[in-house]
Amino acid sequence: MTLGEQLKKLRAERTLSQPELAELAGIEQSYLSKLENDKSLPSNEVFRKLLRAFSLSVAQLLEPLDKNYIKNNLLVISDIEQLYQQASVKQLKLQRNFLYLASALIVIAVTLFYIGYSKQVFNENYYEYRSDGVVLAGEPSDVFWKWRDLIDSSDSKKHREMLMKKRIVMAQRSDVLVKLIPTNKGYYFEESVAGGRRLFTKSKHGLPIVEPRAINAWLQVLGVLLLASGIMGFVLERRLFKLPR
Repeated sequence: MTLGEQLKKLRAERTLSQPELAELAGIEQSYLSKLENDKSLPSNEVFRKLLRAFSLSVAQLLEPLDKNYIKNNLLVISDIEQLYQQASVKQLKLQRNFLYLASALIVIAVTLFYIGYSKQVFNENYYEYRSDGVVLAGEPSDVFWKWRDLIDSSDSKKHREMLMKKRIVMAQRSDVLVKLIPTNKGYYFEESVAGGRRLFTKSKHGLPIVEPRAINAWLQVLGVLLLASGIMGFVLERRLFKLPR
């Protein structure tokens, strides 16, 4: 739709004749006829008079018009040029914010995927340590392994009796505790507990045990989804914010 067609349409909607609209706007009827037939463009002053006659804003009057037509034909009218420039600035600002959001999604996506893939935040490697029981005060840390060496063996008969009694005592004291911990504490470490301390030794194979955690998989999935959203944002930006040419 052209400006002349829009003026003619608005006049018809208000059931005004050309002379009536011309008088209402304060312009010549012949001039109005040229405007309606697109044989002339109004000056900015006349354009404002027509807006007042129709009680419309610039945006309301231009709304049905093709944007390419406006840019190619009507920007000589200063009020329309100003409106177009304001709309362009607003659109560029919105476009910039859209691109910032798409970029942020990609950065967050890569970060989340890396966290899930590297498993550095939510560790899946655990080391197995075993303690056979509580070591009492004054006893060596490896008492559960070498308690036999602590019995006096000078008297063989007495040694056998003490060995049997000690075996029963150590069997009663046996309280195996296995821990899976995310850090490698070396071959062994001690921990204070009620009544004494515990000696924890690493399992024989010494290799970490992998215990998969669902959160790492979900972080990778979320990272992929956000990455796709960010890339799609850049693709859509060219279509959503394409300025009329």
